[in-house]
Amino acid sequence: MGNKTSFKQILSNDLCVGCGFCSALLPQKIDIRFNKYGAYFPYIDESITEREANTALSVCPFSDNDLNEDLIGEELFSRIEGIQSNSRIGYFISNYAGHVVDETARFCSASGGMISWLTKELMRKDMIDAVACVGPVESKNTLFEYKLITNLHDIDLCRKSRYYPVEVSEVIQKIKDSNYRVAFVGLPCFIKALHYFMRIDDCLRSKIQFTIGLICGHLKSKQYCEYLVRSCGMLPGQVRAVDFRKKIKGLPANQYAFEVTNINGIAQSTKMKDVFASSWSNNLFMLGACECCDDVVAETADVSIGDAWLPEFIADYKGTSIVITRNPTLDSLLKRGYQDNAIKLKNISESQVIAAQAGSFRQRRDGLRYRLYLRKKNGQWFSAKRIAPSLKGVPFLFRLVQRLRIKLRIISKESFIRKPNQSLNLTYFKLKLIPYVIFMSIINRFRNKLLKRNRGSS
Repeated sequence: MGNKTSFKQILSNDLCVGCGFCSALLPQKIDIRFNKYGAYFPYIDESITEREANTALSVCPFSDNDLNEDLIGEELFSRIEGIQSNSRIGYFISNYAGHVVDETARFCSASGGMISWLTKELMRKDMIDAVACVGPVESKNTLFEYKLITNLHDIDLCRKSRYYPVEVSEVIQKIKDSNYRVAFVGLPCFIKALHYFMRIDDCLRSKIQFTIGLICGHLKSKQYCEYLVRSCGMLPGQVRAVDFRKKIKGLPANQYAFEVTNINGIAQSTKMKDVFASSWSNNLFMLGACECCDDVVAETADVSIGDAWLPEFIADYKGTSIVITRNPTLDSLLKRGYQDNAIKLKNISESQVIAAQAGSFRQRRDGLRYRLYLRKKNGQWFSAKRIAPSLKGVPFLFRLVQRLRIKLRIISKESFIRKPNQSLNLTYFKLKLIPYVIFMSIINRFRNKLLKRNRGSS
């Protein structure tokens, strides 16, 4: 496994995702903490040697590593009997849409409650001792962190989506110091970095039994949470808890609310559709590294789970999950759960999986081709991706959308820090963004009309 990257290339080109794996490897030389934009950032000790830096970069998911997702997937899954592969979702045994039968547990989860059920089932059947996953924390500095969960009850505390930065440096050390067999839950880039780490660390490799990947749109900085808190009329410094995906009875699953609870226990919520520029496609407060990612469904994970954004499932406000299995043990566990009526499962095709995450695939594949072209044209460094930089096949209007999304990502983080966090006045922020948001809306309406016209004439 080679590496031709430097920290300067990663950091100066805004390609650090703040995962913390480099700090987990070299805690004495690399300190991972929040920068002024509310994103995790590695602060590197001047005494670090070139050899140490190269070793740390070998676990970076955005370094120029010889092993990409295709090669990791081939190494892990290609010899499994009956395995199939798809250029967009990687290897797979089965693809499902499903949810837990327990309606209370389902309602309290981000989508169908499948991750909580699966991790609990692994623990009940004595296949693991602990789960490494993200949960809430009472801290002045952060609202969420990676935890090492060792009992069933605490798994419930880690339900729901966390559109908030986290890093792994402490939990990786806890795993290594323990005698636990662990299931690790993480985003695509985290799972990829974990595989890099396990290749050079026998201790960690012996502890990780299963990897559970989260289907991902992109990562946000802390600014995103602060923006939503202020949109609810509360101050970020008064927050006790937040719920990024509060389901609303009777509404489609993709029409959820954001809820914040302050230190006095008072809760305020707002429907996401009522928040200015809340569409995920506007890329507000998105991390720069996500501009150069081509893995939507965590292709290197034993199982990948996310939202079933398909018409037949969106109508159900309680939520439905997509599940992509690559590990025979986990696939069998899910089938047993279905037979025991603990979960509902429906086989779906790979084309349905792709359709359920169509926006993410357009952004991470079609859009990435053009964004890499722009980076290459502007002399910006980026690691080798599975998508080649090109203008070919990228329509003019879609190029405009990509440029606007890049602009909105940058302007949102820069303009948000102009006003003190204590202020609830978002006027300056909105004024800076509104021309781009309006232009984006006009272009997308025009694009949709053209697409409908083309379908009608075909």
